[in-house]
Amino acid sequence: MNYHAYLNGAQSMYPTHPSVWERMFNPLTGPLTTRFAATFVLIAGIGVSLFTQRARASNNRADIQHARIVLLRRGALLYFLGYFLQWIWPGTILFYYGAYFIIAAAVFAWSSRQLIGLCVISMIGAAGLSWWRASQLLDGNLTNWLSPSPNSPRNLLIRTFTDYTHPVFPWIAFFVAGIVIGRHIHRLPEIRLRLMFAATLLMLATHVANYLLTPSLRLGNRDFVLAKLLSTQPLDRGILFSLGTLATAVVALCLVSLAVERAPQLALTQLLARAGRMTLSVYLLHVIFFNLVVHRLHWVGATGLDTALVLSLSFYVVALLLASGWNNNFGLGPAERVYRVFGG
Repeated sequence: MNYHAYLNGAQSMYPTHPSVWERMFNPLTGPLTTRFAATFVLIAGIGVSLFTQRARASNNRADIQHARIVLLRRGALLYFLGYFLQWIWPGTILFYYGAYFIIAAAVFAWSSRQLIGLCVISMIGAAGLSWWRASQLLDGNLTNWLSPSPNSPRNLLIRTFTDYTHPVFPWIAFFVAGIVIGRHIHRLPEIRLRLMFAATLLMLATHVANYLLTPSLRLGNRDFVLAKLLSTQPLDRGILFSLGTLATAVVALCLVSLAVERAPQLALTQLLARAGRMTLSVYLLHVIFFNLVVHRLHWVGATGLDTALVLSLSFYVVALLLASGWNNNFGLGPAERVYRVFGG
């Protein structure tokens, strides 16, 4: 998805006569867009829950304070690194991750009920902001100041919370949902089928509601605003998008965990598990690789979706093998090692 967008530009998002595949891989409106990122964010929340489990169980002030400091340091590093990565990889999720971790430092000890309340507030807040911006646009008032280029700390902060690909409102909901799920991860085999069934129903319900309730003609101002609120597209950030994307991430978590439990010793499972421990390194490497072969060496040009897919598959086959081999022989990846040294 990233390679298609960065390689083919506007043609990837607004193709003249889109094929089925171009619709599928459209970075703005395709059914796959943001779903993988949301699953990663959910799993990051589970990781925070597991990391802070001992501090929460002990209810010791010193342990909780130590966990907060570690999360703050890790979040600050990701935010700082993401700010500079943004200059060569616009739309990076890295500084958003930094914000999620910084927020997690403040809320990880909350009760599950309070965390669920934060999820709801985040989703409603995002939808409310979308409604307000749509209303302002109809009144002739542009709200471009909420969509700034992150060329200053102020603009980066605005983008972090309200704009572009993965803003805190509503994306913190996926992260916090992961924290709640992480508290019950030991019961996942027991509750997985019920959780997956409920998430699947919610996912289908959001698309049915979007189909049935969204005005087809959008003749009036009310229709335009309602379409925004009922949209399942990521940049509209409506309630249905937030609920449907969270449900999709939960289903993905359940399916992957089920597959891993059924075949834990399978060679492919082990390879992916080792590579998964190198996620940050692989993420940074995919940025370096693209800029090297496309912008520096000019080996690859903007010739369509097929080129982007071949480039992506070529990178990931090699990267996963390298990452798995590195982890097997050296343990932590280079980026993960710096992350741990600085973040604790």
